[in-house]
Parts: sequence; structure tokens; C-alpha cells
Amino acid sequence: MNNKLIKKHLLKTTWTLLFACMLAMFSCGENDDNKKNREEYDPKKPIELTSFYPDSGRYLEKVLLTGKNFGTDPEQIRVWFNSRRAAVVGSTGSRMYVLAPRLPGDTCVISVAIGNDSVVYDKEFRYFTSVTVTTIAGNGNHNDYNDGDLTQSIIQPWFICVDKEDNIFVMTRSKGPTGGAASKNMHVTRIDEKANELVTIGRDIIANAPAADPVTGVISFPTETTVGSFITLDPKEMWAPRYREMKWQPSGDRPDHGWKHSMVVNPSDGYIYTRYYFGHIVKINPRTYEVETIYKTEQGDSYGLTFSPLEPNILYISFVGNAGVNANSICRIDVTNPETTFKKVSGSGVGHRDGALETAQFRAPAQIFSDADGNIYIADTGNHCIRRITPEKMVETVLGMPGTAGWKDGGKEDALFSRPMGLGISADGSIYVADNGNARVRKLSIN
Repeated sequence: MNNKLIKKHLLKTTWTLLFACMLAMFSCGENDDNKKNREEYDPKKPIELTSFYPDSGRYLEKVLLTGKNFGTDPEQIRVWFNSRRAAVVGSTGSRMYVLAPRLPGDTCVISVAIGNDSVVYDKEFRYFTSVTVTTIAGNGNHNDYNDGDLTQSIIQPWFICVDKEDNIFVMTRSKGPTGGAASKNMHVTRIDEKANELVTIGRDIIANAPAADPVTGVISFPTETTVGSFITLDPKEMWAPRYREMKWQPSGDRPDHGWKHSMVVNPSDGYIYTRYYFGHIVKINPRTYEVETIYKTEQGDSYGLTFSPLEPNILYISFVGNAGVNANSICRIDVTNPETTFKKVSGSGVGHRDGALETAQFRAPAQIFSDADGNIYIADTGNHCIRRITPEKMVETVLGMPGTAGWKDGGKEDALFSRPMGLGISADGSIYVADNGNARVRKLSIN
């Protein structure tokens, strides 16, 4: 081993031991000598930054920041990697232990703020992201259905959602999205990953894209039986399907048929939102089921609705190819001011183009969902891939080869999808995909 490698190994070992010592101090208490060496924050003195280690890493990477006047109260210390807040585990006043946040960007500026003082490190932190996909249910069989053990399951997933307890709900049908009304295997199912089990909740139900209430955990999904029909699953009732009917106002514009394909709960007002083929965007009171039409777009199908936590009351809508001027695009509307705010935000035309959202292109985007950081993930059905709109309004392909359908697990260079229709996101950021063309449910792990 040459001298350069020896020095690198010794440095890594030294920092590892230091991390271990700091962890022990933070979690198991300190002796009197350690307490004497701790430095409380002095608002009359500036914060000083010296260095940090390591200079690169992934999500939850342990990073040690050194400097002066940090103080010893983690709750008073604010650390950002770009615009992402990092968790502060502990501080001695001159050393601070933090965890790299999720998806802060490839190159990060680390800033520290305490009280009214804020400073930035001179050098940057390099953030690495790895994405892999695995198959958790289904074997490619498009005609049959089998619940029970996930390894033996047969499923034809269309749409999906994940509740606050990480229960995965899948809406299944036996025919593909261009095959018309399904004739069999129309089930509402639940995947329990811990028990390795696929559970049938309801049979013979034509269920479209569902929504999970972030507070109550109730799952709502639209059906097409009548204009106002939808179904709820309440965890307090072991998710037994309950048929509901919207209560429309005596007068006003009302859709002629029940063609509605997605639902979402607005965290800001608690209402359920859906959109009809005829263009009606409506909000539903989850307690009384009273309905109000807030806006009407050009007609056409939309299989995805989502709200971003970074933009309260802004509803994002995905449109497929039959939606006129909005075809193959992403649009948005402020539900508190709908009359003047509906806008197409992605680029014109149909295809695959990453980059700035205003010029990005999609091909029949279906279900969409925002994670806790404001990243909006899209099942880009016609392009056979999973896309993401970042909070900075940049579009990137997460996994899949645009324009190439297939089934292959693995990382960014290998993964293939076939007409992914639905997706949902768990609390830890894992993405579950209803890979319709492959008759499988897939799981994306992002680190």
C-alpha cells in the first residue's frame, strides 16, 4: 500500500472513531470533563466554520461539521444542504454531527444558522444518488389473479396509493389501458410487505386512481357506475369497501356520466378533489359528501392529481392524449382562486424531453404524486419510464429507458418498465409503481 492510500485509510479510520465517540457522548451521556469542554452559543460572538467531513455522500450520510460557537442545543441549530434541512444529531459547540438530507441536489452548499446569525462553508458537499427497482408482486401473467403469498401472486395493476402506515393499495383489472372496460379481475387489493402478503379487499369493482387521507388514513377512489359514485376504505373498519354517492347542488353544471379517473385529498382544506372527462374539477366534503364544481377545463382524461406540500392549495393535474390543448401535459390550478389560475405548465407537443418544466415533454402521463420534499413523481406511461419534477421545476427521468418497453430490475442503466400507470410513495420515500404492461408491482428505492 502506498503512502497516499495509507494516509487516506488512517484519515477515514480517525473520523470513524471520532463519529463513534460523538455518538456515544450524545446518546449515553457525558462525564464531567466532557461537559466542561462544551461551549454554549454566545449571540454576541459570530459563528465560525472550519471544515466538514466527509466531502461527499448519500442520503443520511453522517457528516461532521467543525467550527466555533455552535452551541449545544440541536433544536436551536439549523443546517441546510442547499435548500434541504439536515437533521442535527448533536453538538459540543465546536463539533456538530448532522445527517445529509434527501435529494438536496448534486452539489451542495452547506449553511449553518443559529439565532440571527447565518454562515456558509467555503467548499461544497457532493451528493450522490442511487436508484434501484425490484419486483414485489406479480409474474407477468395478464389474465389470471392470485392473492396470498407475494412470491406467488398474480396481479394486473392499474393504479396504486400508499397510506400513512405504509399500506399499499392496488387497483387491478385484467385488460390494458387501451382495451376498454375490464371483464374480470377487477379487484381492490392491499399489499402487506412485512407479512409478504397480497390481500383482496373488494371484488368486481372498477376502481380508478385512489387517494389516502394523510390525517384519517381513509382511502377514497372514484368509480364510474354513476356520476357521483366513489368508494371509501376506513382503517377503523379494516378497510371494508363503503359505497358513497356525492350530493350535488340542485342547479349548476353537472357531468353527464361518471367518467372520473383519479382522486386526491388536499392537506390544506381536507376536501377530496376529482376531475371528470368532461372537464369538471370538483371538491367533495369528506363528511357530508356535498359537491362543488370549482372549475371546468377542456374535456379529456386525466389519471393523476396531486398537491405539493411546498405549494399549499396548488392542484397538479396530468392529462393523457385525448385532452385537446392540454394533451400529454401537466397543468396546475389554485383551488382557492380557480377562475384565473388554471395553467398548462409543461411544454408543448408529445415526446420525451427532460430539463426545465416549461419545455419538458411527456407521453400520456398517468398517476402523479408529490413526496414530502415537493418532488412530483410521474408514471410516464407512453414513455415507459418514471419521471420527476423537482421543487426547482426541473424534469428528470428517474428510471426506465424512454421509448423502450420491457421488464428488468436493477439500477439506472438497466431498469425497464412497460406502460407504468400508477405510483404511490411511502413515508421513507420509496416509490411503488403499478407497472401495468408487465403485470407487476415494482418498488423504487432512492438513496
